[in-house]
Amino acid sequence: MKIEKWHVLLSLVCLITGLLIALYYKSSDIRFNPIAQKNQNLVAMIRTQEKKNRELEAEITKIRKDLDKYQQAIASGQGSLGRMQENLADLKFRAGLVKVSGPGIKITLNDQEQARTAKDPEYYMIHYSNILYIVNDLRSAGAEAIAVNGIRVVTNSDIRCAGSIILVNTRRLAPPYVITAIGDPEQLEMYVRSGEYYTLEMAKFPVSLEKLNKVVIPPYKGSYTFNYANALPKVGGN
Repeated sequence: MKIEKWHVLLSLVCLITGLLIALYYKSSDIRFNPIAQKNQNLVAMIRTQEKKNRELEAEITKIRKDLDKYQQAIASGQGSLGRMQENLADLKFRAGLVKVSGPGIKITLNDQEQARTAKDPEYYMIHYSNILYIVNDLRSAGAEAIAVNGIRVVTNSDIRCAGSIILVNTRRLAPPYVITAIGDPEQLEMYVRSGEYYTLEMAKFPVSLEKLNKVVIPPYKGSYTFNYANALPKVGGN
């Protein structure tokens, strides 16, 4: 009986030890899992973009308040017409409603050759998410104006897909996809090359990046539509 108890005790010790070892390796796998690390990086990127979006929303709010002020001044016959015209031009500039030019970069993305013949061409095609990530990288880098295939991208622009078709501001795009941006060329290049562009480059997609002394970006031709939000009447001058 003593021998049997010893065997039972030894078996329990071995079982517990095995469980502890398995738990350790499982914890190590999670801690050093590159997929988990990538997810953490994505979360950090999302938080950064959310902060940028909040800043852009604050800027839009300020622009709309200024527009309200100038419209009221015009209606009441107050203020200098010349000054208001200058301010209105500045507001249109910041809202992306005018053509702009300046130094920047041009990024070209294209599908791989296998997309034409592969059974599953999706793996070899540029997707809307690739373009969206690069646009977000450019925004994070401080780009002052962005266009995709000649279509101006502003704060409320919609970049999405309908099946295999990529849409920007509801307009269809076809490869190659050319993304242009105005800003500090060095800064823009650094951000782009370390983001989604690098992923596509490593996957052997035909991509290129060029720094330019002059980039011309057309005005935004869409509409600022609000389906649910309504302006509230001002109370106490606020």
